[in-house]
Amino acid sequence: MIVSNDKLKEGITLALSEQNNPKRNFKQSVELIVTFKEVDMKKGELKLREIVALPKTPSKPKNVVVVPSFEQTESAKKAEPNVLLAKEDLQKLLGQKRAIKKLAINNDWFLIAQDSMALAGRILGPALGPRGKFPTPLPTSSEITEYILRFKRSTLVKTKDQPQTQTFIGSEDQKPEDLAENASAVLSAIENKIKGPSVIKAIYIKTDMGKPVEIKLK
Repeated sequence: MIVSNDKLKEGITLALSEQNNPKRNFKQSVELIVTFKEVDMKKGELKLREIVALPKTPSKPKNVVVVPSFEQTESAKKAEPNVLLAKEDLQKLLGQKRAIKKLAINNDWFLIAQDSMALAGRILGPALGPRGKFPTPLPTSSEITEYILRFKRSTLVKTKDQPQTQTFIGSEDQKPEDLAENASAVLSAIENKIKGPSVIKAIYIKTDMGKPVEIKLK
């Protein structure tokens, strides 16, 4: 393990303290930042795009758009996604740039029945791509409630052109030990994709508007 849960909890507690996180009039997200060394991003030596289901459900769940097949509709409703669209509703969005942009901005995950994937790519893709979002295929099973619920507590670990990743792990009103468990899940996913812990330069925890707190690796 890159860093112990105790050290993560200690750092998270400090990041959430009034000293580093002055009170705001909204619920802030908590993010884990990992920077890397000795990797050439231009050569593609480090590419991360991992979906991680957080073990402790965030108090501010992710917004999910679902376009199920007809057979999956009732199961999808049970998960209470932020937006539920029939294939016909998706088709009606064609050319509605403002409505599509609003969907892309306000939602995190786009779960699409496999027979609607091509349509979703054509209609939603131009708005999702620039925002680093993408349509994700639903399984073929008619029972998809748990699948959708998993995405409501999932986060995306990704790198772009800089040797770092900044990942949502929960909200400031959650317990430090729960946030530490979520951070640990993200770090495990990263550890499985890198050459070894030696390429990790630093780890930080911060809220949206707070100061970053470094987690000591040793």
